[in-house]
Amino acid sequence: MARQEDRKSPARDVPRHPLLVYHNLGRRYRPPALLLVLMGLFAFLPSFIEELENDAVEPEALALVGLVLILVGAGMWLFSVLASERSYVEVRPDVLLVRGPFRRTVISYQRIKLVQPVQVSQLYPRKDLKGMGRPLVRPLLAMTAVEVQMNSWPEPKDRLMRRYGRYLFSPRADAWLFIVPAYGVLIRQIDAAIQRKAERDRGGGAYEDPIARLKHYADTAG
Repeated sequence: MARQEDRKSPARDVPRHPLLVYHNLGRRYRPPALLLVLMGLFAFLPSFIEELENDAVEPEALALVGLVLILVGAGMWLFSVLASERSYVEVRPDVLLVRGPFRRTVISYQRIKLVQPVQVSQLYPRKDLKGMGRPLVRPLLAMTAVEVQMNSWPEPKDRLMRRYGRYLFSPRADAWLFIVPAYGVLIRQIDAAIQRKAERDRGGGAYEDPIARLKHYADTAG
């Protein structure tokens, strides 16, 4: 039992890194969602207040329109919550997990070629951002992202880009682009997971920190 708990505990202890592009997307949807819900509630008022009735539209028809507005607004609000709270990158012992609002993708560490930091502004210059790129990426231009270059993709890249959007991919290489609050922590976790997986595949021992190994060699030499 103790061994099983030890194997499971690293997965629980590893933090999830929020994808800030989706966080911005969720914030963008909240104001119009709230506005639609309020408009829908106002549309119900003539059904309860006679002074607000008019000959142009029956209260029942207006209430039906209000119900539709409320449902649409509630759907947009739900999406905004999912985009902000359920979109993350998680470094698991055997795989890297990318989670979007509705779908997830599992990446084996053998597929990863290189993990490195990159300035978001270098990949997406401010003057080139148009449309949805402005509210999603412009607030993140000063940040450092994690570029995960791939040897191969778990699914066709075009399909993944349609699923997650272009801003989760590097425009300069076959790579994911993760804009997260703690890029350095994510890089170290991925590098350590790749090393652990490689050592397990070779039949080696558990992962040991490089500094700890140097101390071990020094003690042996002494």
